[in-house]
Amino acid sequence: MQIIDGCSSMFVHLLMGDAMQSTVMIAKTYGQADVLEFLSVELPPLAVGMARIQVRAAGINPIDARRMTGEFRHAALPQTFGTEFAGEILEINMPENAKWSVGDAVLGSGGAFTHASVIDVPVGNLVAKPPAMSWEVAGSLAGVAQTAMTILNEVGKVRSLLVHGASGGVGSITVQLARERGMTVVATASASNQDYLRSLGAVPVVYGAGLTERLKAAHPQPFDASIDMSGTEEATQASLATVVSGGFMGSIAGRKLSSPLIKAVWVQRNPANLQHVADGVAAGRFSWTVSKTYPFAQARAAYLAILEGHSRGKTALMF
Repeated sequence: MQIIDGCSSMFVHLLMGDAMQSTVMIAKTYGQADVLEFLSVELPPLAVGMARIQVRAAGINPIDARRMTGEFRHAALPQTFGTEFAGEILEINMPENAKWSVGDAVLGSGGAFTHASVIDVPVGNLVAKPPAMSWEVAGSLAGVAQTAMTILNEVGKVRSLLVHGASGGVGSITVQLARERGMTVVATASASNQDYLRSLGAVPVVYGAGLTERLKAAHPQPFDASIDMSGTEEATQASLATVVSGGFMGSIAGRKLSSPLIKAVWVQRNPANLQHVADGVAAGRFSWTVSKTYPFAQARAAYLAILEGHSRGKTALMF
């Protein structure tokens, strides 16, 4: 294994003998974005049931940056990053495979390793990339789309939904999927994102002091359910004050909250759900915003921006 210093080397995948190389982003310790580095690794022979993917784009989610800082410590050091990708199939090892071919454009999810130039993923995780969809959109869909579908499955059939911190990737698609199901959605965000939320079909409300009163003014009847993307105490208290007794209240923030009534929601991977969202984005039924892209070589800057928060839509690394 070799650390790569020159940017031009990051995007060249060499065949050394029979072994393919991948450039993987890792962190050997916890900290800010300067702990990130690039490692050249030799990939083993492709296992049965797996596909080898040349990554073209990979989304960054807040969980990636929070794992980098050590707020979440789900894996031993050194750790890798990234849970979603889009790219092309380089190799496939699947007996009786009739669906996929080398060269197919695909997107999908992986377990904290997709911020790399070449990755191996289970064939069952793959979804066809719509031909007209850009790489940056395709590479930023999988994690948030499946999280949003998980949220709505947890929420169930309700008439009204409160979404805290709705302008980011998960919030944006959750609002639209809820509207597709006929729900009235009231969504909170900063003042600068109010028009954006309105364009997605939500009733926007500015978070901050006085939030509960503004929510009650926007939706006088108690909400049937709420979902929190931010993990703030303000969001917790606002849900407790505005959701009907016994109504579902959930959070994807991954933080310990002050009330046991707020249920942690963890994503359930489902390629069919991902295909539904991907097809909807491609057809124009859902709006999808990639607010910023970064070359893989500039991943540190991308992670720094994620830590600063208040983003609209998604951020993607390009390979």
